[in-house]
Amino acid sequence: MPPVGLRAPVPGLRAGTPGRPAHPGVNVSGRAGREEGRRSLTVGMIGPGLDVPGGMTQVHRTWLRAEAMRGVQVDYIETMSELPPLRWVARNLACEARYARRLLAGYRPDLFHVHVADGTSFWRKLAYIEQARLAGVPTVAHLHGAWMEDFYARRRANRAAVRRMFSIVDLVIPLHQRMARKVHEWAGPDVPVEVLYNPVVVSEFDPLPDRASRTGPPTVVVLGVIDERKGQFDLVRALPKVLQAVPDARVRFGGNGDAAGLRALARQLGVAHAIELLGWVSGQAKLDVLRDADIYCLPSHFENLPVSILEGMAAGLPVVSTTVAGIPEEVIDGETGLLVPPGDVPALAEGLVTLLRDPALRRRMGAAGRRRAETRFDNEVVVQRLVQLWRDVAGRSAGGPARRPRARGRDRT
Repeated sequence: MPPVGLRAPVPGLRAGTPGRPAHPGVNVSGRAGREEGRRSLTVGMIGPGLDVPGGMTQVHRTWLRAEAMRGVQVDYIETMSELPPLRWVARNLACEARYARRLLAGYRPDLFHVHVADGTSFWRKLAYIEQARLAGVPTVAHLHGAWMEDFYARRRANRAAVRRMFSIVDLVIPLHQRMARKVHEWAGPDVPVEVLYNPVVVSEFDPLPDRASRTGPPTVVVLGVIDERKGQFDLVRALPKVLQAVPDARVRFGGNGDAAGLRALARQLGVAHAIELLGWVSGQAKLDVLRDADIYCLPSHFENLPVSILEGMAAGLPVVSTTVAGIPEEVIDGETGLLVPPGDVPALAEGLVTLLRDPALRRRMGAAGRRRAETRFDNEVVVQRLVQLWRDVAGRSAGGPARRPRARGRDRT
């Protein structure tokens, strides 16, 4: 499908190229108009600039490609850019001031969808939500970030801010069931909650390779910033045991970060010959790396709902990962992959050896994971549900005094 167009319906705004708006208030149009008797919907989406690297931005950009966005106009309201610290602060302040001016000038979308992370992001987004509330516009808080529980526990002020935000928005969207339960624990059972999974465009990974006829050493791939919390160092620590059982196994690491530290650990353990550091991979290079792999591994200590696992599943790979956060909702242990406790190096080695030794099991789990990606995580499936949640929130507001729905912490896709 052609890329979603960028328009500038608000005076003073100008459009940039797709995915890189020239102005923090650029409009991203999803085929606005009536469809199937439904009125068009305008959503003010508040989040980091579409040129900022990271999982949150990747989700935004993926959503905007969906056919399910037909009839929805998204006004993307940038809150930050990738800049040096002083310019970053200045840009944040400028973005907040611009947003306030637009509200004062009468800008009223059907709702605001606010992307929220932990740390300073939470406080900044609370300010946006408070202003939307004063303007009488419904708001949805979409929770990202792997450290939300730590943020909540760290300070009394943080706990008060979390309770405040969740008590005034019309809907809280976490990425997985554990966080849904935490929202109710922190702010009460009446807070409206709906889980929405991260998306992956499954068709991007077609055609799948014929791994039954694949030659070469059995290969494990892990993608992400190289860091202790992502588990790549655990994977290297597991390699001596893995190589004892499968001497020709290889591991390819795609990502920036502490590559030097990882290489030094591999040399220290005598496994440097079995690893390859690819640097950051994206686009076609990432697709090629996944197609040329046998197992996707992400032994993280902290996560939310990692998109890289969804990409591995879409590529038809079995997954070896950990039991943290939303990963058990992505990977069905024993069916689409194997899950181990975070930091348990012997268990990680055992899981990898089990799959490396059994090509038929790998193919069976990979096929099951692909089917799961298609039915639960494909971008069209996720965005259809997202748009329905938006319409529900906007409809309650348009129909009179807002009535909160019964709190639900379940995903219905």
